[in-house]
Amino acid sequence: MPSTIRTSLSLPVDVRLQRLVLDYVRGLAQLAGFLEEEAECLALAVWDACRNSIEQGFEIEDSSSLKLVGKLTPVSLVFSIYDKGLPFYQGREPTPVGVGSETPAEGRLSHQRPAGVQQCFDKIRWVYHGVKGNELRLVKYRTGVCCLPDMEPPPSASPVDRAQPALPGAHTIRLLRPEDGIQIARLMYRVYGYSYPIKDFYYPDRLQHRLTSGRYVGVVAATPHGEIVGHGGMDRPDLGPLGKLGALVVAPAHRRRGLGNLMIERLQAEIMQLGLVGLFCEAVTSHTSSQKVSDRLGHHVTCIKLLSVHLHYKTYGQGLAGAGGRTKKEVQPASQRQTTVFYFKYLAPVARKTVYAPRWHREMLAGIYRNLETDVEFCEPQGPAAQGELQVHFDQVTKTGIIQVDRAGEDIVPVIQQARHDLCVIAEARVVGLLLPLAQAGTPRLCRAAEEQGFFFSGVMPHFAPDGDFLRLQYLNAELRPERIHVSSAFARELLGYILEERERVGG
Repeated sequence: MPSTIRTSLSLPVDVRLQRLVLDYVRGLAQLAGFLEEEAECLALAVWDACRNSIEQGFEIEDSSSLKLVGKLTPVSLVFSIYDKGLPFYQGREPTPVGVGSETPAEGRLSHQRPAGVQQCFDKIRWVYHGVKGNELRLVKYRTGVCCLPDMEPPPSASPVDRAQPALPGAHTIRLLRPEDGIQIARLMYRVYGYSYPIKDFYYPDRLQHRLTSGRYVGVVAATPHGEIVGHGGMDRPDLGPLGKLGALVVAPAHRRRGLGNLMIERLQAEIMQLGLVGLFCEAVTSHTSSQKVSDRLGHHVTCIKLLSVHLHYKTYGQGLAGAGGRTKKEVQPASQRQTTVFYFKYLAPVARKTVYAPRWHREMLAGIYRNLETDVEFCEPQGPAAQGELQVHFDQVTKTGIIQVDRAGEDIVPVIQQARHDLCVIAEARVVGLLLPLAQAGTPRLCRAAEEQGFFFSGVMPHFAPDGDFLRLQYLNAELRPERIHVSSAFARELLGYILEERERVGG
């Protein structure tokens, strides 16, 4: 059997074809190894999504068709529902949204009930393809419960991975191996419990697949007995030109020994051999340790994402008197939404950029590019293109929505407003990021319109747009406690101050 199987089913727009959809999904789910009960749940959820598309997306007696595509990979089962009915979020007046609103808007996504689709699938993605129609993408991972068997002694290092001593007789810094997955899951649990947003670290088979496919490079810190007590890695989404540094973790008992710096230095040496354009990472602001590592490595602050992730830390309180007078530490959970600082570093020379910046943000944007050591030419804004295109993403784990504008069209303003409403009210997103392409002349006008809806400045995401950089705005659907945000550098403090002022100005 091939490693990836792709099938499709084309159907007339007719709710009487329910059995065909159910049988199709059940068959693929059972082929993927899901139990009969799980397969039935997935089948019913996909049919609910198809029925929603038929009932809400088409006019009566429409002769259009619906296409259901199933993709089975070693890691996941993905269903994509394509239609050319009413565009997502269009065809109705957008409804204002506020924190605590209880009345969902009418429309297609309003009927995509969380109980059916959101509870059965791990990831949900809505994509508006413009004249090509709409796509609802549903992802279910094939692995289930993360089992952590007793630790086995790790095998000896392969000839390719020459272990480098970190501290004499104490730790070794080496490359992450596929067989290290069990220990990485334990390490993440010790630090975050099960709350770390990238769940692949809790599933050894998923991590192994990412390593062997070239989408992940990692380093670890190991004790003389082979126990892994530190980790840092780089993810390559879709094997693209950018790498994401992350998951820099050190077990509590092994901190304050410089392991984080040593792991990052080893990791960067590996990364330089891959020919990437740039690196990016996000550092939490509950403390400044991770930020200081990025500062020392020459990474540049370009964006601050308020309340972007939700993490649960295991912290250790004062010693308590135990039996026999011995002291034990009390484990205290610390759970809250975290603001992150976005860092970027170019690994290759970059040409002078042409940027259509909103005039009222030009001074701050000039500071960001100056801090990034990148030359830019600011151009005068013009009107948007006639027709826009966007994508909407929702992460169920972090409760974060992203509206990504690929083409800044005149018709996109009400679409953005309704997308924000649906993400906050229906999907219960706590924060929504809006990405606007800085290389397109219509972005300043879209920025102004978005700020009238409550979005406010966040920063720049270099090289993330298909044609250059994104201007990132943000909308909060949760309480912000600015006193909990700690940043390490002078420029980060300047950027944070500007962001908070902009939030006050637009009333976000």
